[in-house]
Amino acid sequence: MKKVKLSDVFVSKYRFYLIILLIALIVICVFKPQPIVIASSVIAYLFVLLITYKKHKNALDRVIKNISSYMIKLNADDSVLDFPLPALIVSEQGEIIWNNAGIDDMFKGVNKDKYVASIVKELNEDFDEEFMGIDRELSIHDKHYRLLGNLVNIRKRGTPEKYLMLYFIDRNDYYQVLRDYENQKDCIGIILVDNYDELIQGSQDNEKAQIVASVEKRLRDWYEFTGGMFVKLDRNKYLISFDKKYLKQIIENKFDILDSIKTTTFSNNLPVTLSISLVLDETSKAEKLHNAYTTLDIALGRGGDQAVVKKDTKYEFYGGKTKEVEKRTKVKSRVIAGALQELMKESKNVCIMGHRNPDADCLGSALGIYRIAKSLGKDAYILFNGKGVALDGLVRRLNKDKAYDSVFLSTEDFANKINQDTLLVVTDTHKTDYVEAPELLDKCSKIVLIDHHRRSAEFIQDPTLTFHEVYASSASELVTEIIQYMDSDVKVPLVEAEALYAGILTDTKNFTFKTGVRTFEAAAYLKKLGVDVTAVKRLFDNDIDTYVAVADIIRTAEKVTNNIAIAYCPPEVQNGMQIAAQAADELISLNGIETSFVLVNVGEYINVSGRSNGNVNVQVVLEKLGGGGHQTVAGAQLYDTNMEQARDLLLVAIKEAIGNEGESHK
Repeated sequence: MKKVKLSDVFVSKYRFYLIILLIALIVICVFKPQPIVIASSVIAYLFVLLITYKKHKNALDRVIKNISSYMIKLNADDSVLDFPLPALIVSEQGEIIWNNAGIDDMFKGVNKDKYVASIVKELNEDFDEEFMGIDRELSIHDKHYRLLGNLVNIRKRGTPEKYLMLYFIDRNDYYQVLRDYENQKDCIGIILVDNYDELIQGSQDNEKAQIVASVEKRLRDWYEFTGGMFVKLDRNKYLISFDKKYLKQIIENKFDILDSIKTTTFSNNLPVTLSISLVLDETSKAEKLHNAYTTLDIALGRGGDQAVVKKDTKYEFYGGKTKEVEKRTKVKSRVIAGALQELMKESKNVCIMGHRNPDADCLGSALGIYRIAKSLGKDAYILFNGKGVALDGLVRRLNKDKAYDSVFLSTEDFANKINQDTLLVVTDTHKTDYVEAPELLDKCSKIVLIDHHRRSAEFIQDPTLTFHEVYASSASELVTEIIQYMDSDVKVPLVEAEALYAGILTDTKNFTFKTGVRTFEAAAYLKKLGVDVTAVKRLFDNDIDTYVAVADIIRTAEKVTNNIAIAYCPPEVQNGMQIAAQAADELISLNGIETSFVLVNVGEYINVSGRSNGNVNVQVVLEKLGGGGHQTVAGAQLYDTNMEQARDLLLVAIKEAIGNEGESHK
């Protein structure tokens, strides 16, 4: 029992009364000594009573405190055990010290100890004074939980030990609502019948209505399961809108309508081809519709017969097997020529830029634009850093003429010529990251784009004028057409005419690939200017060393499928990119090889040259590696990789493109 001190008795509550009583007794005893014994007895009795009261009060306080502590502990234990959230205590090593019943229910069918240990290991937190707690999302058995935790310090055998108290909050209802919200988002798209005019023009009058009705029926049957909106916008264009949840099935079926509708043929025996754009992003319906039209332009710019799905900044492409259809009309060329002429007249000077590692088509089309600018009395310059594929012979021809001494500039000198009144013309590419100097694009307010490659997602933003025709064999063909429609008389020197012809010759592989009527018409025009076809061909003749180098590459070829081969350029080969491109061309001329890829180490990156006879779209394959090009000719550059890694990446791209016919861009 706790000892009672005098100070416990003389507490403030009684002190005043005791002092008054004591003074009164002393005064009485002074004047009358007789009551001293009685007064002393009274005071002693009062002290005994107070001390006895204090002892009983202390004992009572201890009893109440013990009862309260027991009840609090009992309630606390029950509250943790019956805690509605799954909870556990785990050691620093991931060992479960304690858990409630909710944890056992949550981990049914799962090794609880092993899973919790892995969670603690993943947290990788230092159990120190700066520990701020845990708050993260996790998934167990396809169920979603929010994991909360805090540090618990416990003394064990006199030594402090640290544990984690973890709580799991069920988030399945939240994720279900989120899924429902995502699934009900609007997906807006446009379907375009690519070759509608050809179908109608080549059919009989009584069959035209049947063609339209048959195509619409096939489209409605394909789209019906979505329960979405299907509205005809024009004679060959349809607007669709449906819930996002149906998009997954459409993609899983790889837009089978693209292939199935081709079986719909009529008396003209032309298969029906479609271009489809679908947009799913966090924008308003009006913006989605605008983006759907823009995305449709991408599909058409890639040759049509394909679907493009836009998800925010990401594009996915499906289909694209059919070769581009040549447009016979030259109305667009005439319009472009007039617009280009006006832009040049309004500009102080003209700067011309192609793509990295320029080829004959890039240089030839640049020279054609240069000649148009000079015919209008404008200063013009071409960005050329002296490196290119198979350009040695052509460059030697140009270097002999003093007139070109100040035309070809390095990047630094070229940049100094650019101002707000400069017209920048980009030829033979439309990709922002593939032009010779991407940083110069932002310095020009007026940009003209001339290209013939299938459109990719990295299209140069907002050019003032665009002449992008994927049916054309080359940029040189397009520039040659522009020259013919210029109001001013453009006198093309022989060396520039031969450069344009060389560009056409290079991209058509001697008029064997992507060659249409307009290709021959452009070549005929250049021939009238005096082009010596034999002399141009000699610019690309191989010497014996080159021929041997090509043979060495072909010797390394391996067939990765029945008709696809991959070859490798030995590191000691000079002009590796040029030799690799030639080897890729040679490979597809061999019996049984329809598609070829040649890898060459250029120092900073591994270059991949792809070639096809048309049965495999090498553009789709190499776009997966960040490249691009045509259905039959494409290329890519792989940075921060070696030859073996590049081969593995290429094999994956081939498998995905040929097996899934779908690809993605960020």
